[in-house]
Amino acid sequence: MARSRDRRPRATLHPEPQVASTRAASSTRLAPSSRGVAPVLALQLACVAAVVAWFATGHASAPDHGLLQLDILSLDERVPGLDAVGGRPTMVVFTCPQEQPPVRTLDPAYGLTISTDPALARVAALPRAAACEDGYVLLDGQSHVRYRSYDPGWPEHTQEQEILLENLDMGSGR
Repeated sequence: MARSRDRRPRATLHPEPQVASTRAASSTRLAPSSRGVAPVLALQLACVAAVVAWFATGHASAPDHGLLQLDILSLDERVPGLDAVGGRPTMVVFTCPQEQPPVRTLDPAYGLTISTDPALARVAALPRAAACEDGYVLLDGQSHVRYRSYDPGWPEHTQEQEILLENLDMGSGR
């Protein structure tokens, strides 16, 4: 017996998927599983917590480290033209000339000097103070700059400044 040759196309072993099933399959593949989302969220939360902890340390390389630690009194520079008042820890404020001079807010135990000299502000490494952005430096009793900051609200921050000056007065800032 001879085989008959059938000219019809044979059925493929792997039928092509229908359009409807392809859409259903692709949409299920794109939907995240709850097991895949939890580790990603945990990692993101851990990263955010690490960054927040870094900012909270007050490390000098962290932006806006502010007055979070007393070890920020790490400067020890002599700047010509800046002198401690009577050998006491002193705050030197750099500001623009004003009709009414700022009111003294510090304890009289600490020296306070107000300077409107832009050249001295630049020498003290506060160049924006030369352009009328208030800033100040804290000097120890030997007239070394121990801290510098821009602070437009410096008259309202007396408590923070006195904490730093007291630390310089006790000699524990070095």
